Amino acid sequence: MKKGAVKTSGILTLILYLILFVVAACIAAASFGVQAISDITSSVEILNKIITAIETVFVTFPVELISKFAAGVEAELLTKIFAAVLAVFCGYMIFWGIKEITLAKKDDERFARCKKTCGFMMFIKFMVFFYFLAFVVCQFVLEDVKNVIEPIAKDFGMDMIFVIIGAVLAVYSFIIFLLPVINFSKAAKAFANGGAGYDPNAQYDPNAYYDPNAQQQYNAQPTMQANMPPMPGYQPQYQQNPNQPQPIYNTEPPQGPSIQSQFNPQVQAEEQQRASSILPGQNGVPLNITPKGIEDLERLERLRNSGAITEENYIAMRTKICNTNLS
Repeated sequence: MKKGAVKTSGILTLILYLILFVVAACIAAASFGVQAISDITSSVEILNKIITAIETVFVTFPVELISKFAAGVEAELLTKIFAAVLAVFCGYMIFWGIKEITLAKKDDERFARCKKTCGFMMFIKFMVFFYFLAFVVCQFVLEDVKNVIEPIAKDFGMDMIFVIIGAVLAVYSFIIFLLPVINFSKAAKAFANGGAGYDPNAQYDPNAYYDPNAQQQYNAQPTMQANMPPMPGYQPQYQQNPNQPQPIYNTEPPQGPSIQSQFNPQVQAEEQQRASSILPGQNGVPLNITPKGIEDLERLERLRNSGAITEENYIAMRTKICNTNLS
């Protein structure tokens, strides 16, 4: 599954919080009395306005909101706390933006396994969106907040500038929240179902063999294997629509280990590795299987090796793939 939405979200997150981190560092330095930073920011008019705008959104607004409901709290101390928290938070979001870009390169299984981490960060992004939305709404419903922000807005020459800034940031944050949700929900659903197109309820008869010449089922065991478990290389087949392509299997029974492998462990390991590989015509894989079918079988093997599915579901899913992905 393509994860372009996650990569886009990571890039947008990285851009936004890189800018905010630089500004937040300047705000924190100024609030803790670093005079050199204050002199630099005050000397450049555009930079000073950008810092003032971001400080109003992330520091002045929450400080004023807390001061309104918690009388007696020292505003200067709150300003330092929020300035420091903003810088740390922006640094963390920069890390997450990079993480999202790397997550976009993972397969569905590994991506779906990041359920808790991705879910937590989606919640954080949604809360950031909610914060910007509250910033816009409070300017209309809370007079104290409005009285603090309006004088700052007049310095910018636009009364509604902070409403516009808040609305833009709200839309931006909602986009970077929604994009990974789309990709993650698809990957999690596919992983929960064992992969697209799998039917975990399919019935499996381990003694049913398919005869490509007679086009029917029959129960049989090789004469020399009558009292032994079924040999690898055979797969159960079911009656299919005559108009659909039928599986074509190698009718020659699989070869046992060579005499040389019985005395050479390295040769034996190589033969076992070849026997476990997914190749058309070997180990129950139809000769006319499609490339997609081979890809699905490889993914199924990974799920089995990781313990994500039971052996019963593994058999049913493998049978389903071998019966449907035919050329």
